[in-house]
Amino acid sequence: MPQIRFVTPVDARQADGLVAEVYTQAKRELGAVGAPFQMLSPAPELLASMWSLLRESLMVGGPEERLAKEVVATAIAVRNGCRFCTDAHTVLLHALGESALAEGLRAANPPKEWAPLAEWAVDPGPEGPFAASAAPRFIGTALVFEFITRLVQVLAHNEAPHPVTATRLGRSVASRTLRSAVAADLEPGTSLELLEERPGWARGLKVREPAWAAGSPVGVAYGHLRAYASSGPGLLGGDAAEAVARTIGVREDAFIDGAAGAGLPELVGGGWLERGPALGARLAVAAALAPGSVNEADVAVWRGAKHSDHCVVHLLAYGTMTGVDALQDEIATRNSALEGIDA
Repeated sequence: MPQIRFVTPVDARQADGLVAEVYTQAKRELGAVGAPFQMLSPAPELLASMWSLLRESLMVGGPEERLAKEVVATAIAVRNGCRFCTDAHTVLLHALGESALAEGLRAANPPKEWAPLAEWAVDPGPEGPFAASAAPRFIGTALVFEFITRLVQVLAHNEAPHPVTATRLGRSVASRTLRSAVAADLEPGTSLELLEERPGWARGLKVREPAWAAGSPVGVAYGHLRAYASSGPGLLGGDAAEAVARTIGVREDAFIDGAAGAGLPELVGGGWLERGPALGARLAVAAALAPGSVNEADVAVWRGAKHSDHCVVHLLAYGTMTGVDALQDEIATRNSALEGIDA
């Protein structure tokens, strides 16, 4: 398992409150509490929202649909260069009995019958090679993994292969303990109770469900993740927050095309976010567009004595979610156009 960096994660043995509740649900239903949970644990509200979106998108719908959504998750992990996420979802595909599919996706060469879905995953739209009734869950899966794969690259040491998952045999063996979890047919919506407002949380949270998932557990979970991640501008100030939104908006193609490994200077075209008060904005942009460029020194300078682990997680999640929401906006626009044609 990769080592979490920049922040101190909450250990499962010492977790309480909301973090403990999320860890317990994830262990029971996913089979493991890995890096994506640990890296967000200093910000429980983000952790709960991420888990809810992950569960209600990827894990609900039955084993057959779960298999197809694991294809989506794996294709995005491979495209975005997240080794940990690639390993994890390759193992889950092995657990579903699809070893050839798992290894083909890992090599960016899916079997012919799965190629259309893998292609949709890296350029998602309101329709795809799945039932229309399942579209919110497939879109939610794509969006949550755009969020997770980037933040894992920022907040976890993710480069060296794990000795177990480094080989096909190891991935197959590791999958055996997860077979019952991936085969479960989970009840929708049970994670939503974790999103209820708690003492000490920000009041008056504006949760807007996206139109493509309105009225569904996926829509509620996405709305909460977007709302909590949107607190990032409070850490930056108005001008810097506008710079983040403008840069990621201009470079939306880089986000959607998976330019996660590119260097930040090449992406933003100059040094306008390199130092001083703008450093926080630079880190937020990097989390979305070039997560591999975020380094210990920059994070340490930005946080100084003022900002906590909670702040660091929120800043990076804000940048990442800005990119995810730009992709969501594109899907929503295309969905509205389709609805207009249907009308």
